Amino acid sequence: MRTYTPSRRTSLARAQGFSIIELMVGLVIGLLTLLAIYQLFAVSEGRRRTVAAVSQAQSAGALALFAIEREIRSAGLGFASLDTTFLGCKVKATNTARSPAEFEFPFQPVEIKDGKEIWVLTGSSSNMFVGARFTGSQSGEFKMEKSNAGFQAGDVMVGTKDTNTTDCLMMEVTKGVGDVVTLPSGLTEIYPNVQHTATSYTNFYTGVATTASHNGSNNNMLDGGLTSLGEGWIYSLGPKPMLSVWKLKDNRLLRYNALEDTEAAAVPVAQDVLQMVAEYGYDLDSSGKIDQSNEWTATTPTQPNLGRLIAVRIAVLVRTSQYEKDEVTTENPRWANGAKAFDVSAVDSDWKHYRFRVYETVIPLRNTIWGQIQ
Repeated sequence: MRTYTPSRRTSLARAQGFSIIELMVGLVIGLLTLLAIYQLFAVSEGRRRTVAAVSQAQSAGALALFAIEREIRSAGLGFASLDTTFLGCKVKATNTARSPAEFEFPFQPVEIKDGKEIWVLTGSSSNMFVGARFTGSQSGEFKMEKSNAGFQAGDVMVGTKDTNTTDCLMMEVTKGVGDVVTLPSGLTEIYPNVQHTATSYTNFYTGVATTASHNGSNNNMLDGGLTSLGEGWIYSLGPKPMLSVWKLKDNRLLRYNALEDTEAAAVPVAQDVLQMVAEYGYDLDSSGKIDQSNEWTATTPTQPNLGRLIAVRIAVLVRTSQYEKDEVTTENPRWANGAKAFDVSAVDSDWKHYRFRVYETVIPLRNTIWGQIQ
């Protein structure tokens, strides 16, 4: 018979493996470790998503504000010296490549609609053009007081009439500076007037024969009568003027050129833009600056205050796409240096669970200011 010593028995007991209690304790420790790792990962992932959402919102807000500001700084190019009597006149416009082809818009550098939609009108001429006087208009031809300098075939222009301060006309130049005419004698001379007829012509900029698309049914509305020669002013907006429309839809900032397209052709510029507001700034007290609270308004000023317009204030509210479990925003975001607040609660009932960024700026209408100095 074989005899076992105590040390031998201990060695055999250890060789039999872990007990059930030891296994359960090990499983509990492992589960607690996995739970801690998971919670650490969840917190880290949540913070990563928050940082990424905030970064994306900052990029969207900066891009939106930059795009709008860049266009507003060019607002009024081509008609900066417009007599303030005609500022805001209703432009009768035509573009046969657009549907509907005939439309209207006010003749002013910037228009704010309902405080939330911005229309920016700017020309594209490479010349610093201040407008020219015509002494008569008949059958699509302006007889110029001095010369037709600055009007090239293919330019789009807007004309005003001394006897009508409420309506004006957008036209397309079909013959201007550089064109020649043949006299009855067979000799040629430089064309001295500005023509805007619904005919084919050679575009000065492309050298290609084209048909005028901006001379419609109202093309002769500036013509004179028996007692008036139809005197007035015409302003060249260059070959590619823009009437940019900036508006929000489905939390996206959209833009389109209303001279060529309608809202159906709008292109998204930035995402996650929840609200946009804008105000006119005009020099009410002739101090040369905007230094009073009542000099800011979202309503289009009437004359003579429309002629005192010198700046536009814009604020863009961007919301992050990341929904937070806890309430991270307790007050409506503010703008106008904290003087005014966005009403976010009217747009989103869960607004307190999102983070917001406000981007705002004051944009001087430098073309308008320059025109007022002349």
